[in-house]
Amino acid sequence: MTVDAEIGRSFTRAIRALKVSRRLRRPPLLAHLVAFALTILVPALLVGAFLILQFSRQQEEIAAAQVNDTAEFISNSVDREIYGMMTAGRVLAASPTVERSDLPAFKARTAAALVDTDLSAVLVGPDLETMILANDTGWSSAPSLDMDTAREVFATRQPRVSDVFVSRDGNNFRFAVYLPVIYGSGVPYVLSLVKNVEALGGVIADRDLPRAWSTIIKDREGHRVFAASSAGGRMESRRAVSYDNPSIVETYGTGDPGEMIEASVVSSLTGWTTTVAVPSSVVGQPVMRSWRVLIGASLLQLAFSVAVVYVFGRRIAVPMVGLARQAEAIGRGQPTTAIATHIEEISDVSKVLFQASRARREAEEQNRFLMREMTHRAKNQYALIGAIARRAAKDSADTNQFLATLSEALASLARSADLLAGSGWDSASMEGLVETQLKAFGAGGPHIVARGPAVNLNPTAAQTLGLAFHEMATNAAKYGALSCDTGQVSIEWRLGERFEVTWIETGGPPVVPPKRSGFGTLVTQKMTARGLGGDVEMTYEPSGVRWHLSAPADAVLPR
Repeated sequence: MTVDAEIGRSFTRAIRALKVSRRLRRPPLLAHLVAFALTILVPALLVGAFLILQFSRQQEEIAAAQVNDTAEFISNSVDREIYGMMTAGRVLAASPTVERSDLPAFKARTAAALVDTDLSAVLVGPDLETMILANDTGWSSAPSLDMDTAREVFATRQPRVSDVFVSRDGNNFRFAVYLPVIYGSGVPYVLSLVKNVEALGGVIADRDLPRAWSTIIKDREGHRVFAASSAGGRMESRRAVSYDNPSIVETYGTGDPGEMIEASVVSSLTGWTTTVAVPSSVVGQPVMRSWRVLIGASLLQLAFSVAVVYVFGRRIAVPMVGLARQAEAIGRGQPTTAIATHIEEISDVSKVLFQASRARREAEEQNRFLMREMTHRAKNQYALIGAIARRAAKDSADTNQFLATLSEALASLARSADLLAGSGWDSASMEGLVETQLKAFGAGGPHIVARGPAVNLNPTAAQTLGLAFHEMATNAAKYGALSCDTGQVSIEWRLGERFEVTWIETGGPPVVPPKRSGFGTLVTQKMTARGLGGDVEMTYEPSGVRWHLSAPADAVLPR
């Protein structure tokens, strides 16, 4: 009993494994729909992640550009302030009191000009001695100027800007602008305008910046000129930053800003370096918000997709099974009816399957019709070739002449057939027919001119006119207008109730009417008139051959 039970359990496990194996090889529709949903969902999520990465890089690029622009703006703002100092200094240096060496008057004038400013003026003599100290409120003595810079200004007669220096009381940091006082060819004095670096704070504070942005200005020796960081949208001075070789990180106080995005600009006027920086974490905040939104939206979309697959998959499965049964019936050649379903695509497929057998029968009927049509046209071709061969044999003096005449006629028919084959043997354009048949004789050149409206010819008309054009061109090349350089063939056609074509040769040798009619007369006159049910008139005027066809429009146009 125990052995039988064990055998039964083994058999059950084998059947279950077989079913699982079949499902893995041919999973059900729901599994395909889940895979389809994931196929759509995963690329969308990947695209979203890619866009966020692109957005992150763009934010970094924008931030880097903004940091660089801000550094340039602050540097330019400081330069404008110093340019203003230079302008004020030049105005003071141009005072006639200096030229008269009336230094007390110059001091009074300078003090009056600088009374409401934060500038002080020092006039330095050629021996680098301090001649005048103006607007020196609160100064116990002359400031400690950079006499090397003053000496350079005496020598070069060009203004200079000093690096930062400490006031004598050690409580303030200042910088100076040195300007030559030029009279005639000499520089009797150098005027120095001195300013506290803290006065530059008003210039920098005008730049509204987001939170956590900072800036630091260093002179040519690496000393701090000014340092500030943004708070509440405005730049605030950071005096606690080191004076010697300060770092931009010091503007953030005791906190660690992490990785920074920074840019530096060196002023061409002062040689000072302006550095602006912002923590990368500040720039990355919008990116992190985007990642959180993407993850949340992805989870919601995944849950929604699974629900949609479960609900609508069952609605699709039933008509799909019916569609498979309908296809099996059609494969066996049995009649079937279209499936009634609310899914438009399945309904359309069912209708297509329903119409498949009928379409095949119609296709077979069409093939039989085409075979009959091809047989009819082949008979006409054979009849035409037979007529050409008989007349060529009658008019040929020997076998070689017969073969040459027949070969040219067959080649003309072949060219017309190629032209017709391009449109499925439905029609051929008149312009294309002329170009095809007369290409070897110079169609499109100055000796053959063709003009007329756009007209499509049926196969019979195309072959008949093709033979006629080729025959007349051959005769023109041998005896007529195309046999000399001065000749010209003009081909004109028009379409109304009747289709009319005119061939006119001019400029060739004198024309002599033929003494007898031969193969050419058959092709150009009798066969053309009979084939198109019209009239052909051919005259041999001394100036050249003139050929005119008039046929009913119905005889040449496609049906």
